Parts: sequence; structure tokens; C-alpha cells
Amino acid sequence: MAKRRVLLVAALVILAALAFAEPVAKDGMIIAPGTLDVNVGIGYGYVWGLDIGGGAEFAIGKFMIGESLPFSYGVAARAGLGIGDTFPLSLAALGTVHFCWGAIEWPDELAWLANVDSYIGLGLQILPGLYIASIGGSSYFINEHFAINVEGGLRASYLGVLYKF
Repeated sequence: MAKRRVLLVAALVILAALAFAEPVAKDGMIIAPGTLDVNVGIGYGYVWGLDIGGGAEFAIGKFMIGESLPFSYGVAARAGLGIGDTFPLSLAALGTVHFCWGAIEWPDELAWLANVDSYIGLGLQILPGLYIASIGGSSYFINEHFAINVEGGLRASYLGVLYKF
């Protein structure tokens, strides 16, 4: 019964965020060159169970596909910490690419998609060993600076928040 209440409250918070969000995309981008953002989240780890993860990213530049689809690229650092017997730590440095769904003209019923920024990243995990690392996720911006963030990759899949400076 408690799980249902938590899910209901989470659904209501997400619906309220969708209903009261203000448009944030400028020139078809949310994460534009010069943007610094940080995120933190909790999630279910791939190996040990509950994990905490987060990181920071700096957008360096942008490129266009065609004349109307802008993408930004940047560098990111991510960390993941397992909550369990050993508290395993993972660290990674990655290159990232972002796409804002606000670059596409949506019908009124789907206008909320304009506040979604999706991204992928590829790089090196440096702890606990040297490996290829990847991340991917999406952020729904409630206002110009604050977003609900979902990310998968380093150690776990996370649900959290993102703040854009």
C-alpha cells in the first residue's frame, strides 16, 4: 500500500511539473554553448542495488544537422557510489552531445516536449578500473534552470534533478 502512495505522489508531482512548466528553449536549444549544469540522483544499481550518482557538464559548442536541428557538445564528469557492503565508487570523464526537442515544432497537445533535452555521452571510466563508459538520458526543464533528470550509464539508472547555471 505504501508503494502505491509513493507512486501516486510521484505521478502528481510530475503532472504538476508538466502543467506549470514555462517554455525554456532558446533558438531550439536548452543546453547551449557556455552552459554549466550539475545533476544528482538515486537509482537502482546494475550490480549492488541502490546507488547515488551525479556529475557536472560544460557545453563547449554546437553544430547543425540540416538547417533546423541544433546539437550542442561538451565534456562531463560523472560519479556513482553504490550503497551496500563495500560502497563501490565509479568515476568517468565523457564527451557529450545534446538535442533539445524544442527544435521541432509540436502540436499544442505535445508542446511540453519542447522542454525536454536528451543526451548521450561516451568516454573513459577511471575508477574502479579503466573502461569505456557511456551515459544517456533526458531532462525535463520546469524552468530555465531546474529540471527533472533521468539517466542511465555509470553504475546505475538514476532519477534525480539537474540545475543549469
